[in-house]
Amino acid sequence: MFDRIQTIDIKMLRMIQRNFRCSLFDAVMPYISLVGNVGAVWATVMVVFFLMPHYREAGVVLFFVLAACGVLTNFVLKPLVARPRPCHTYQDQKLLVNRPTDYSFPSGHTMSSFGAALIIFHANHALGIVAFVFAFLMAFSRLYLFVHYPSDVLTGVVLGLSAASEPLVLVFAALCACVYCGKTRYRRGEEETTAGVGESGNG
Repeated sequence: MFDRIQTIDIKMLRMIQRNFRCSLFDAVMPYISLVGNVGAVWATVMVVFFLMPHYREAGVVLFFVLAACGVLTNFVLKPLVARPRPCHTYQDQKLLVNRPTDYSFPSGHTMSSFGAALIIFHANHALGIVAFVFAFLMAFSRLYLFVHYPSDVLTGVVLGLSAASEPLVLVFAALCACVYCGKTRYRRGEEETTAGVGESGNG
């Protein structure tokens, strides 16, 4: 199944590179992605909400959502799944940004962006629509810059919205991912051990 997802992912990425690359996007997309580093743009919104009594509660919720997204992405799923980024696997692609050093799955930029956008939408519909447009651009920028696969981004969307609306769904998804990836790694370990024993026997 992973091989099939990988095949679809790289085909979609190549399609984006063929059909959407232009000088305008080359100039804009790196900056859109940059303001999403460590959730900077959403942290700024959170601080502004804290300073406005009418939106203070939304600011508190936004803080916890961003924290949950950051912890789940960087300390649980990325090291557990350990999926190399497309720019690591397919190094023939020219990059517009520095090559990231961490893993690919899921997209933390996308996850925090969609989680934050939903919180903002609940607080103020007009601002929320703007936030969702920016979240979409953020997600697209990760594909355009060749630093994430479509499945990384799609998972980020689902988990981000879950973190903002149904935290229990987020926890359940994380547990399922942990169990699944743990079993996969265990099977790989058994296969490597078996292969090593076979080679020793042949020697």
